[in-house]
Amino acid sequence: MLLQIFLLALFFQHKMTAIDNNAPMAPPKVILDSDIDSDVDDVGALAMALNMHKEGVIKLIGVVVTSDDPYAPVCADAIVTFYGQPEVSVGFLPYPPTLRNHSRYTKNLAEEFPSRLDSWKDAENGVQLYRRLLAESDNDSVVIVTVGHLTTLMGLLRSKPDDISPLSGPELVQEKISKWICMGGKYPSGKEANFYRPDPWSTHYLLEHWHKEVVFYGWELGIQVVTGGSRLKQELKPAHPVYRGYELFNDFSGRASWDQLALLELTDHAGHLFDYVRGRVILEMDASNSWEDDPFGPHFYVRFKPSVDVEQVALFTDLLMAGKINTNEEFFSK
Repeated sequence: MLLQIFLLALFFQHKMTAIDNNAPMAPPKVILDSDIDSDVDDVGALAMALNMHKEGVIKLIGVVVTSDDPYAPVCADAIVTFYGQPEVSVGFLPYPPTLRNHSRYTKNLAEEFPSRLDSWKDAENGVQLYRRLLAESDNDSVVIVTVGHLTTLMGLLRSKPDDISPLSGPELVQEKISKWICMGGKYPSGKEANFYRPDPWSTHYLLEHWHKEVVFYGWELGIQVVTGGSRLKQELKPAHPVYRGYELFNDFSGRASWDQLALLELTDHAGHLFDYVRGRVILEMDASNSWEDDPFGPHFYVRFKPSVDVEQVALFTDLLMAGKINTNEEFFSK
């Protein structure tokens, strides 16, 4: 009798394991770190992330704003609020330097659209937000996407154990983060703003101390894909924060899609659109970079496959920013 019970238990354990193995994978948890101020591609990238979150393609758990514009975190929170996603937390660069409003759109969006924040002072400390979200997550479950300079991410890596978690920053990164997607640098060589302005030290620090996979989307990729023109204008209503952002920035004259392309890494289309070169980024003292091929290197940079039509990528990106397409539906010609 005991043998029968034991065999029956093994049978049900096997069946449950088979069911679990066939179950759909949970969407990746994503933290978007953005300098949403000087350029408008950050607005487009945040809109894409929120639309993908609403679809269930990703689970956007936080937006970290790394900026010296006092209206930037309120602007980001206003966009999150417009999309009706109160579960998405917004944090701000801790101990910011002298703040100045230099953006063409952040103040307007912060004042024209409702937000959970009255000012930047109400935003959660960005490093603490990183630590809290990682501490609450399963191991190897979080993807970091940075589309700006890297000050706050460096702050995470340098952070000490605290009331949020007994783990240090490096320990949290090693346990919780599966991948870092970074819009930064030029490949195979060059000098790009996210690496050198305004905080090149953070780039040096992270490249030296980050020991997990990084996928780099370089300047030379996004410059090929122009979005945010008349097509986006037609797809959105004037009372939409993404419409207002592009209207205020350059009145829908079109803009390179540096930040948005990094979000495409989270879609099923990435393998069809991109080739990945493996190696490592070599950073000079002025934060210009070069590339060293290495079949075992920790870094990858992305380039378009020769067959890719960049106009088709631009159309898809505009539609995804506007929320007018299902992210992973068949779109690109094979």
